[in-house]
Amino acid sequence: MNAINFRFFRYIFKMRNFLTLFFLFISLSSFAQQKTISLKEAWTKTLTKNQSLKAKEYEKKQQEYSYLSSINAYLPQISISNSFSRAGGDNSSVSNRFSASLSASQEIFNLKTLSSIKISKYSFESAEVSYKAALCDLRKDFLTAYINLYFAQEKVKVSERILEIRKENAKLIALKYESGMESRGNMLYSSAQAQMAELSLRRSKRELENYAEELSRIMGEEYREPFEVSYNLDDSDGGYSYEQLKKLSPNYPDLLVYEKNLAQAEEKLASGRYDALPSFKASGSFGYSGKSEFPRDKSWSLGLSASLPLFSGGPFYYYSNVSSLRNSVKAARERLNDARLSYEKNLKNYLRDFENALDTARVYLSLKTADEERYKEGQIQYMAGKLSFINLENLEQNMIDSKLNYLEYMKNAGLKKIALERLVGKDSI
Repeated sequence: MNAINFRFFRYIFKMRNFLTLFFLFISLSSFAQQKTISLKEAWTKTLTKNQSLKAKEYEKKQQEYSYLSSINAYLPQISISNSFSRAGGDNSSVSNRFSASLSASQEIFNLKTLSSIKISKYSFESAEVSYKAALCDLRKDFLTAYINLYFAQEKVKVSERILEIRKENAKLIALKYESGMESRGNMLYSSAQAQMAELSLRRSKRELENYAEELSRIMGEEYREPFEVSYNLDDSDGGYSYEQLKKLSPNYPDLLVYEKNLAQAEEKLASGRYDALPSFKASGSFGYSGKSEFPRDKSWSLGLSASLPLFSGGPFYYYSNVSSLRNSVKAARERLNDARLSYEKNLKNYLRDFENALDTARVYLSLKTADEERYKEGQIQYMAGKLSFINLENLEQNMIDSKLNYLEYMKNAGLKKIALERLVGKDSI
């Protein structure tokens, strides 16, 4: 009986080890299979699924069809009619009347109609520019979220490395304390520093998840499982000059919007002036009429009409309307001039901000390398008894700060570059 129990418990022990290894393998496999999304892949998904961009695209199509519809106002108007009537009275007999006709009309001279077509065309072009501006905004939001997620990933890796260093130091100080070579306060302080590193790591992971959710939203997807992104740290290099950027100013969608608004206001002013001009229209018809269902009596007509509006909107309508539209043109022109001046100023400021951020990141890379080397040397000196714990702690903190600051400055340089590219109207990756 005891032998049976021994074999049974040994079997249970083996199964427990097997299950432990099995679940460990499953967890490691799932971790290894965590998907990585490249920049181009994420951007392709964003262009396909982003709801805001889709809405702008539908608005652009709406204005396009509205413009195509307005063109018909100056094309021939053709209609076919077929009618039947039955009439009678006290002194007349009941009679039937059938008729079928084809009629057509054509505007010959009507500047008001032509102007309305041009206004509709400007509305469509404004919708196209708005779509381009929305695409530029989407690119900026997408890259911002993508870079934030990437650097959050890097921050988690740095935080994990910091935790390892803090734990190693805590063990080292604890051993020296047990051997009487270190104070109790330093031992407790090193242990607290390790706990602070654990707290920082947990915060970094929560921040990583927030950025992953934001990028998923921009890509038009629901965040369901963790994923990683890949990015080239050297992508924030220079290469921009003010002269090169100035050549791209015609692509700046915000300026194009003001230009289209001015053109539309000028056309509306022209349309208001056309209210005082005559219009000419030609029309004609051909048909059959009679008492039978298929009448044989032919009839036709040709006509040419001219109309001249006289106080159609009231005695003072024309003067007041034209004056209102003229001031609207002046306001649109001033807004365009102000936008151009603001663009010039912002272009220089954004370029300076990017150059400053990039220079700062490059300098902090050198500082990070130096602090890492100083910390390694400090560890050797501390073990040899030539460096105090406080000095070692300062070297360690300087190294940690340099690592984290370098990530922040690199991220800042990337975000400044994105803002600069948005200003010049870049809408692709």
